[in-house]
Amino acid sequence: MGIEKGKISNSQLIFLITGFVQGSALTVGFIINITKQDTWLVVLSGTLLVFVMIWIYLNLAERFPGKNLIQINNLIYGPYLGTGISSLYLYWLLSLIAQHLRYMGDFFLAYLMTETPMVAILIPFTFLCVWATRKGIEVIARTSIILVSITMISNLVLICLLLKNIKLSNFLPLFELSMKDFIQGTNIILTITYSDLLAFLMVVPYVNKTNKMKKSVFLGLTLGAMTIFYVTIQSIAVLGVTMTIWTTPFLEAVRLIDVAKTFTRLEMLVAFTLLITVFLKVSVLLYATELSIAQMFNLRSYIPLGIPVGIICICLTIRLFESTVEQFYWGLNIWPIVALPFEVLLPAISLLIAKIRKLPQEKGGGS
Repeated sequence: MGIEKGKISNSQLIFLITGFVQGSALTVGFIINITKQDTWLVVLSGTLLVFVMIWIYLNLAERFPGKNLIQINNLIYGPYLGTGISSLYLYWLLSLIAQHLRYMGDFFLAYLMTETPMVAILIPFTFLCVWATRKGIEVIARTSIILVSITMISNLVLICLLLKNIKLSNFLPLFELSMKDFIQGTNIILTITYSDLLAFLMVVPYVNKTNKMKKSVFLGLTLGAMTIFYVTIQSIAVLGVTMTIWTTPFLEAVRLIDVAKTFTRLEMLVAFTLLITVFLKVSVLLYATELSIAQMFNLRSYIPLGIPVGIICICLTIRLFESTVEQFYWGLNIWPIVALPFEVLLPAISLLIAKIRKLPQEKGGGS
């Protein structure tokens, strides 16, 4: 493939996927009102299911070595239907970027920069991500090693400082969740928190040693999922049922840290780790979007697309929701249904068709 020249190692892929998953930590807040103290069980259920989805994604990648999602669609469905499906995936990618920008913007407006216009937060952050995509996937992957290491150290510090605030009774009563709420919560975790990893089908063709790719992807997912699970467990253990009144319960839990009346206000540490993980997530999604457009229109480079795509994403983010309440309603009721065909049904159908038709019929690398 001539659009991207860079290559990433399997160790870089591990950190990149870990950071990408960590960037979804805020989305757990969507289910807390319906799953309450059983949220940990729903997160665990969604995590187990996503390993099945990742297995499907990886089987597609291994079946079409050196091909990205756009090329795979063309090979399976033909140039016309394949382009139509790829266009739908382009909508999916743009929607994901807009939603995560909105989560991040609402977080900073609610807790740190209450008098700042949303657009003043979105513009510099989005164009920082655009700048990262211009440097290529190799630079983003290298940066992820540093940034994810920072988040892991920060999480370890917070675990130690919150130990005295933990109450195991906050997990009681266990298993009071209705089957309807359990299924709804699991679907939200599967589609919103994890399955956007499908975007990595635009990244894995640039892994330099594909024989170790599957192991790296699953390890990265496991490390990222551990962070999501930790955030969930810590919120329940510290806040109990009161976590349902907050949009970001983990931040409220961290606010309770007080060491000798001097070591306080550590929510800034949470904000910083959130910022760098969302930066990684949005950068990867932007990269996948730009590369998809370049692939669909047979462009020589995706780099000139960065600024136009960034502007479109900012406009979408501003127009997407009128309030945080509307955003939560969308995340709870609409997006899990909209995302299901893109993240679950289409990949499964694509793999099934490829197996039935014994595709690819001839071995090929990049074009």
